[in-house]
Amino acid sequence: MAGTTLKIAMSESDRTLKLLSGAKPLPGFKLDVQRESIEDIFVNQISQASYDVSELSLASYLIAKGGGDTRLTAIPVFLSRSFRHNAIYVRSDSPYTHPSELKGKRFGFPEYQMTAAVWVRGMFRHEWGIATDEMEWFTFRPERVPVKTPATLVEGDIFEALAEGKVDAIMTARRPPAKLFPASGEGGVLRRLIPDVWNVEREYYGRTGIFPIMHLVSLKATTVEQFPELPKQLYELMREIKDEGITELLETIRNATSNPFVWESAEASAKLMNGDMWPYGVAANWPQIETFISYLQEDGLLDRSFTPQEVFHASVQNT
Repeated sequence: MAGTTLKIAMSESDRTLKLLSGAKPLPGFKLDVQRESIEDIFVNQISQASYDVSELSLASYLIAKGGGDTRLTAIPVFLSRSFRHNAIYVRSDSPYTHPSELKGKRFGFPEYQMTAAVWVRGMFRHEWGIATDEMEWFTFRPERVPVKTPATLVEGDIFEALAEGKVDAIMTARRPPAKLFPASGEGGVLRRLIPDVWNVEREYYGRTGIFPIMHLVSLKATTVEQFPELPKQLYELMREIKDEGITELLETIRNATSNPFVWESAEASAKLMNGDMWPYGVAANWPQIETFISYLQEDGLLDRSFTPQEVFHASVQNT
């Protein structure tokens, strides 16, 4: 096994950089790091299983698995999590200030099946009282997993479509360009839909316990068959890297980011989340994964549920 090369593709963050740079090696393996956009990583992995290890959309993984695809397995390492209330945008001159006001309106997503979009539609139904068939949906790029959707696929840029009034609101994981949405979040052509959205998100977490999972870590099944110890070994290493990242975030001898108020924010997060602001493992996360699976079913993107044993590799079930 010594020196076996694994092709790996992940976004860079305090949860991955030590692994990708070699600062924290994976014993017995060499890593061939692929430098690609997160969108390309997802398409390559879900369509061709291109990498031995990769970051992957939770929705894409579950939809593919529901369709009988057995080329991938996963570990409960969640490289992206995000509240998506803040990712809903309208024009600055829009009269709308709450999602419940968007009933019957034109709403845009980059893709219908993307994880963030599934979470948002679930919130429309369960938080804001709007059924899926009570909205007019638009998407702006082809679905990475072939699925039937009620959305109309249109050409063009999602941000420009909103700015030009072609849709009434959008949800986007990427921040709008500065020419439309300044760094301050104020005074641009676009604005966030929900005023005081950060406190709204804290209230949502306090009430539901959900810090929405976006991406997990997938592994090629044939690679795992060859190296069955790899999933648990990788899980333990990536959990260690994540924990170190949080410790470094809180260290006041130097600021790990360019945010002057990062310590205030990090301490508030630790207090709100009982000290575990970015949990890995099956036990801490399965309840919200079950909720997400139910949202996929309500969307018609999945026709059955899953057990943890079907979603995650056998070696990490007790995490």
